[in-house]
Amino acid sequence: MLQEVMRKPSEMIYIGATLHQALETFAASISAHSEYKITAAHFAQYLIDHYGEIAKDTIIATLKN
Repeated sequence: MLQEVMRKPSEMIYIGATLHQALETFAASISAHSEYKITAAHFAQYLIDHYGEIAKDTIIATLKN
């Protein structure tokens, strides 16, 4: 019974249709203006890799005030 409830964590997250569409739109624009096929997942990963620390620090600073 415990095994049915405690599943392995997924590497997927739910972001909602509106945010997913925004990621798709940005990725499609990048693809249209470059030689590369960029997916929504690629774009999200880029944002996290390049702006994740900045976003984290900004949110922490905002919440402390």
